[in-house]
Amino acid sequence: MEYVQNFKYETPVSFWNSRCQPPLKILKSSKFMLQLDQSQKHYGPGGGYHFFAGRDATAAFVTGKFEGEGLTDDVSNLSPEDMIGIEEWMTFYEKDYTYVGKLEGRYYDRHGNATTELLIAQEKIHEGHQVKKVESDDKTLYPMCNSAWTQKDGATVWCTNKSGGKQRDWTGVPRKYYKLGSSEYRCACIRTTGPPGDDPTSALSSGDLLNPMFKPYKNCHEHAITCKVVDD
Repeated sequence: MEYVQNFKYETPVSFWNSRCQPPLKILKSSKFMLQLDQSQKHYGPGGGYHFFAGRDATAAFVTGKFEGEGLTDDVSNLSPEDMIGIEEWMTFYEKDYTYVGKLEGRYYDRHGNATTELLIAQEKIHEGHQVKKVESDDKTLYPMCNSAWTQKDGATVWCTNKSGGKQRDWTGVPRKYYKLGSSEYRCACIRTTGPPGDDPTSALSSGDLLNPMFKPYKNCHEHAITCKVVDD
């Protein structure tokens, strides 16, 4: 295979059209180009992922839009969490496919140097990891409830000392957890004794029961560890 370090945007298409035996399958990504020779049945003509060949369709990996304008390299409208998804796909391809060069265009200049748009995208990935850590810490502090639904009984939520996948030395009670400024909630298991979870040095001894972010479930006792979800 001829090694090409930097590809112009149209190069992979010309490679695809002119080198059919054996074809050189190229997947464009916002980071670099990868040779997909070993996946002809997937990326070749008629393959399930042929729409990825010969173009940079980075955004489609997380948007699921595999036609028309959805096959774009523009990730400026993706959220930080979406960008983590892009990074995870890149890690997958780095492991299983051969690196062949960088794509000149939106994210790299003709010398292979990062453009401003790439730096912005990388910063958004960093932001996504920060958001993910905050969410992880939040679910450690206020673990998610167990939940179940049956046609007979409807939805039920409950707490154990392992609910939310967080092993701990307390059980807690279910509460509707509303984050500041949000009208949506998730079920969280909160402490009923000792200091509040977010202030372990506090002299308060009622756990998180007084925290206004936590609302009780209708018709559920304050200290019940299981609650039926009843419409308000």
